[in-house]
This record gives sequence, C-alpha cells and structure tokens, in this order.
Amino acid sequence: MEINFLAILVAALSTLAVGFIWYNPKVFGTIWMKESGMTEDDMKGSNMPKIFALTFIYSIMLALIMQVLVIHQFGAIGMVVGDPTIAKP
Repeated sequence: MEINFLAILVAALSTLAVGFIWYNPKVFGTIWMKESGMTEDDMKGSNMPKIFALTFIYSIMLALIMQVLVIHQFGAIGMVVGDPTIAKP
C-alpha cells in the first residue's frame, strides 16, 4: 500500500479551512462560544499557534488513519469476502 502524502496534506489543510469558516462569528462562532461558556477574553488569552499546530497534527493523524481504513486493495469482490483473484483482469 502506498501512502499519498499530497492527499494527506490537503485533507489536513481542509479541516483547518472548514474550522475557520465554521467558527467564524458570522456563522456559528458566537453560538459556539455562548454554548461552551467562553468569552472573547478567554479566546484572547489562549495560545492560538499551539491550538492550530495541534489541530493540524491531529488532522494529519486522522487523515493517515482514514486512508488506511478506506483503501480496498482487493476490489469489490474482496470487500464481500470473495476470492480476490477473480477480480484481477
């Protein structure tokens, strides 16, 4: 199995992009802060580079795990516990 590092990087960056949109105050940011009991002052006191770096690292780890889970090397017959040699041309 070959790991596609470009796909892993794009997947990790896409989670950051979705998070930037999702937690924008014009979308759900203010609702999220209200429901979690946070204020603007709490957010200003946090270490944003550390939060973004850890989010990116965890996104890479999740993308690596998901790639391994969704690759089916035996084709459609192998997924239903068939003989994988039948599916090869």
